[in-house]
Amino acid sequence: MGSSLKLQKITETDTDFIVKLGADPRVTADIGDGKPWSREYSTQRVTLAMQSTDISWFIVWQDHVRLGLFTATRRTHATEIGYWLAPDFWGQGLAKLLVSRGIEELHEMGCTDLIARVAPENLASLKILERHGFIAQSQDDSIITLTKATPEL
Repeated sequence: MGSSLKLQKITETDTDFIVKLGADPRVTADIGDGKPWSREYSTQRVTLAMQSTDISWFIVWQDHVRLGLFTATRRTHATEIGYWLAPDFWGQGLAKLLVSRGIEELHEMGCTDLIARVAPENLASLKILERHGFIAQSQDDSIITLTKATPEL
């Protein structure tokens, strides 16, 4: 898998992939309440992402293989990012590339102020976000909020 990662706006044909990711407790452990998503909930989230102008979900591809998901949700003062990587691809440095490619995509869309929320025990994600210039702004027992402001292009 030597080619670069590609992001593609989510479509209905990606629903089964999201259902599979959402059903995996390793993937959802640090998301929301930490519980796996039901098929119904995953399907609802995909539909919302396709219909909303404030939510952008991108399937992450490499060499015609779906690797994960990059999300961007427009908030009042910034765009919140999130990402999932299928466990088969963990430990290969791909999450770092996924975040880089996602940030590039958002810059192309004109998004310059970004936030991310990460569970304190999710050290791998914290490290990735910090390497991309995110800075912790607040923390409580369940979440660290990080921000990144980038110059407008």
